[in-house]
Amino acid sequence: MRVDIESYLLISTIISVATILYIMFTLPLAFTYKQRSYNISSISKNDITVLIPVYNEDINIFKNVIDSVKKEKLKFIVVGDGCEDPYRKIVEEAGGLFIKLPKNGGKRKAIKEGFKYVKTPYVLLLDSDTILPENSVEVLASKLSDDVVAVSPEISVTAGKNRTAYHVAEMMQRLREISYRALARFGSVVSLNGQCILAKTEVIRPLIESKEFESVRLWKFTTILGDDRQITNYIYSKGFKAIVTKDVVVKTKAPDSIKNLLRQMIRWYRSNNFFLIKEIIDGTLFKKGFFYMFTVLYWYTLPLLTLANYILYTEIILKHVFKHWNILIEIITKDPIRFIEYVIVKRISNLFDLDPSPVMYKFSNYFAHMHPHIYPHNFYFIYHRQIDVKMILFYYFYIFHTLAGEVSTIASLIMIFSILLYTRKNLQGFVLGLLAFPLMFIADIFALFTLWKQKKWLGRN
Repeated sequence: MRVDIESYLLISTIISVATILYIMFTLPLAFTYKQRSYNISSISKNDITVLIPVYNEDINIFKNVIDSVKKEKLKFIVVGDGCEDPYRKIVEEAGGLFIKLPKNGGKRKAIKEGFKYVKTPYVLLLDSDTILPENSVEVLASKLSDDVVAVSPEISVTAGKNRTAYHVAEMMQRLREISYRALARFGSVVSLNGQCILAKTEVIRPLIESKEFESVRLWKFTTILGDDRQITNYIYSKGFKAIVTKDVVVKTKAPDSIKNLLRQMIRWYRSNNFFLIKEIIDGTLFKKGFFYMFTVLYWYTLPLLTLANYILYTEIILKHVFKHWNILIEIITKDPIRFIEYVIVKRISNLFDLDPSPVMYKFSNYFAHMHPHIYPHNFYFIYHRQIDVKMILFYYFYIFHTLAGEVSTIASLIMIFSILLYTRKNLQGFVLGLLAFPLMFIADIFALFTLWKQKKWLGRN
C-alpha cells in the first residue's frame, strides 16, 4: 500500500466525520437554545464603572461611544494608550475621568492601569468603538448571579467603507454566534466578547493586577492579545461561569477594506491558537466538557488538516503525472474531455486508473471475483498474488471514506442554508459573506505558522 494514498484517505475521512458530528450537534443545539430569563437586576448603576482603553480611534466613533455611556448615567474611566487629544476633551466634557499613558503599550496595559481607579463592585470593560444600546446595562446586570460572574452581549457588525469586508465580517460573527449558543447548552463559552464585558470586580481584579495579565507567556512566546479569552479562562478556573447573552446586541464597525479585515483575522487567530495550546498544556481545555473540547479542536485543527490533505492530494497527482507523462499526453491529445472528467470531476479515485498497478485497479479485479454476475471473468489471484485481508479492509474503508465525504457535503450545504435563513440576508450579501470561509482558512494557516508574531493592539487608523 502507498503511504501517501492511505494518509490522504485517512485525513479526509477524519475531516468528513468531524464535520458531520459538528454540524449534527451544533445546529440543533444552537437553534433550540433558550437562555434562562432573569428578573430585573438589583444592581445599581452606581455600582458599575465603565473602563474604556483608547488608541488611535476614529474621533466620531469614539464620541458616539462616550455619548452612549453618558446616556446610561454611568461613571466611566478612559485610558489613553499613548494618546491624549482630542480624547481627553471629549471625556472630560462628558464628566468622565481621563488617564494618559506616556506611550502605547497595548490594550492590556491600558486596562491594568485603569483598574487602579475602579472602586465599584462591578466593572464594564468597553472597547472604544462599541456603542452601548439603551438600557443594555440593566439587562446585562440581570444575567449575573452567584455562579455567573461575567456577561457579554452578542455583536452586530455595521458596514464600513468596503461592502465585501462588511458581509464577510458579519458572516464570521454569525458562525461564532451559532457555535456559542450550542456551547451555552453545556454551560461553556470559548470567550466573552472583548468589545463589552460586565464582570464582578473582585473576581477578575487578581488577574488584571497580575504580571501574567500584562504579558501572557507560552514557552518563549508572549502575547498582549486575547485579553477576553484569558479573562474567560480565569473565571472558569476559579469555579465560576461566564455567558454571552442574545438579549443585548452591541454594534461594532467592520474593517474598511479586505486587507484590514484579513489583518484583523490573523491577529485573532494568532491569539486563539496561542491560547488553545496554553489550554491544552494547563488542562483548561478538558475542564469545560467534551463538547467544548471537540468544538474548539475542530475549529483550530480543521485548516491544518485541510492543508495537509491538499498537499497529499497534489503529491499523488504529481506522482501519477511524472510516472505516466506519455500516457497523459496521449489522453489529452486524443480525448481532452475525458481527461478533464478524470482529473477534475472524478478526482482521485479515477486517477488510480492511470497506474497499471494501483490499489483500485487491483480491486476492480477483486470486485469481479465478488460479483461474477456483473463481470465476465473471475480473479482469484492478481499479478500472481492472492488477495490479502489488508486489501479487502482498504476497499471497504475507501467505500466508507466516499460515503462520509458525500454526507459531509450534504451536512455543510444544510448548515449554509440554515445560516442564510438565520441571517435573513439578501442572496447577494450572503454570497459575498461566503468568502469568509477561504479567508478564515488563509488567516488561520498564516497565523499558525507565524504564532510568535503576537503584535501590539492596533487602533482603527
